Amino acid sequence: MKKILVPFDFSDFSLSALLTAKKILSKISAQLVCVTVIPSEIDWDVLPEKARESYPELVEEWEEAVSRIPSYLKKIFPSSYHVDLEVKIGVPAEQILRLAEQKKADLLVLGAYGKDFKQGKFIGSTLQKVLRGSPCPVLAVKKPLDGNAFRKIAFASLFEPASLPAFSALIPWVKNFTPILHLVYVNTPSHFENTTQTEEAMRNYSKSHKELSYRFHTINASSVVEGLATFSEHKGIGIIALVSSSKKGKPSYLIGTTETLIYTTDKAVLSMSWV
Repeated sequence: MKKILVPFDFSDFSLSALLTAKKILSKISAQLVCVTVIPSEIDWDVLPEKARESYPELVEEWEEAVSRIPSYLKKIFPSSYHVDLEVKIGVPAEQILRLAEQKKADLLVLGAYGKDFKQGKFIGSTLQKVLRGSPCPVLAVKKPLDGNAFRKIAFASLFEPASLPAFSALIPWVKNFTPILHLVYVNTPSHFENTTQTEEAMRNYSKSHKELSYRFHTINASSVVEGLATFSEHKGIGIIALVSSSKKGKPSYLIGTTETLIYTTDKAVLSMSWV
């Protein structure tokens, strides 16, 4: 992992994302890029310089953010951390995804909600759009993750051979926390698999990375969300990693599940995909 991108808006949830990224950086060597987006329907990146003069209020907000944010970040990250700051103007999700592409981010760490959070609200629209369009895994958090959260990770998947690359992408950085990886398949009434076959598929996954400790679980539940939420609470799981076959276009098996799971549980949820 070379680059971690963290969007933030000074909310408690974005602070949780920053602190989580800090914990990851304590174990691996990577570049941290922080971005804050001043919301606007105007695509500032393509707006000519002369036209920008027509929006003095946006220029003022941008200048204030540029002057204010470095001192804010210094309170979180000691001088030993190298933090790149980006201040953007535009639609938050679009700017975040654009920057993730430009910077070739390996991981996006994002708060489940923004500063407009209200109790009982479904996950933020920015997070929903980022989950569908991100070119890299997205770790959604509601609270800061400490080292213990990384030591019990549930990895939920259909465990098809084609999705093994997504699993393999997880290993290089999480292994620094010496975790136990709980491989989980949720049997539902509409998608029921033979336990023997499922565990054989899990064993094939684990054989590809023998340096870690594994536990295999096939659980029955009325829905994937219910099964994973109950399982993670019972086992004291810190992070639930989900693999989906697509992150763009129409939601597939785990895209809708990912969003609902983030809303349902306080656990961190890592959304991964394979093409």
